[in-house]
Amino acid sequence: MNTMTMSENVQVRAADPTTGFRRAAGAIALPLGFVCHLVCNVIYAWVSTESGLTDTEDLPQAYALYAAYPTPLVVCTFLVIVGGLLLIPGLLTALRIVRPARPRLGLTAVVLMLVGYISYLGISFTNFDTVTFATSVPEVASVVESSPWQAAPMPFFVLFLIGNLIGTLLFGLAVVLGGRKVGVPWWAGALIMCWTLGHIINIAGGGEWFAVGGGALQIAGCVVLCVRALRMPQTQWARLG
Repeated sequence: MNTMTMSENVQVRAADPTTGFRRAAGAIALPLGFVCHLVCNVIYAWVSTESGLTDTEDLPQAYALYAAYPTPLVVCTFLVIVGGLLLIPGLLTALRIVRPARPRLGLTAVVLMLVGYISYLGISFTNFDTVTFATSVPEVASVVESSPWQAAPMPFFVLFLIGNLIGTLLFGLAVVLGGRKVGVPWWAGALIMCWTLGHIINIAGGGEWFAVGGGALQIAGCVVLCVRALRMPQTQWARLG
């Protein structure tokens, strides 16, 4: 039995010598990408709580926030971009784990999340210009408000919200419903779903720290998936496609 396993492992490595690297890199990228976003959320919660300002109410308030905290918000932008890039291989690895048990639900969830976070990457790049204008052009809010192109990025904001909230909820549900079949405890999916719950409480007025708490629990759930991927035999991983 052990000889057969060793033989299969040799065959897998011979067929594709990058299998182990891709499995490990994708597994580690999953929680690490969300860690980057969590640090960003902590910074944003701090500056928002300290200043009483937010970038989601109106443009004058948003530009006032960026003018008051340019460096922390630039750091946030870098973290969002790095985290979003890490989540591309990370979410594909997560899909590979849940696909045997919940193929349609897992695929739908991960596609929504990927589309959402890729949209978030594009949205986030505008923050560099926002900081520049907020710190050097006092009347920038009124100029932007009068622009006929102000609403142009809205479809991508909608895609981000759908992927970020609904996609994450569906992915957590896929883990809850099918995790046992692929060696993942159901509560890992429940932890992942806490991001959606915490963020909705935040949007409803509970405060940014609920999003931070939900993000921390989501990372804990993703760590479980990461460990499962790292412990999975090479032959089993290769058979997942």
